[in-house]
Amino acid sequence: MAKGYNRLNYLKRCKIIIDIVNAHYKVGYTTYAGIYRTFVDPFYPMSYNSFMRIVNMPNIDKQINEELKRTQKETST
Repeated sequence: MAKGYNRLNYLKRCKIIIDIVNAHYKVGYTTYAGIYRTFVDPFYPMSYNSFMRIVNMPNIDKQINEELKRTQKETST
């Protein structure tokens, strides 16, 4: 097994965090730090650097779909 079993849950959590940022971010009015402190950190405690790594994660939906396919393939064999 190449990756840990919890990769899918991690990616789903990243998707939720990205959705929170997209819902509250307004260009010129809000900052990522403000969104992190107000909306993300109370529910998903992590460092600000981890938060920024998640926000800048490319193609989260594609990664989730690939992981779903991989886990379904592993369970069927």
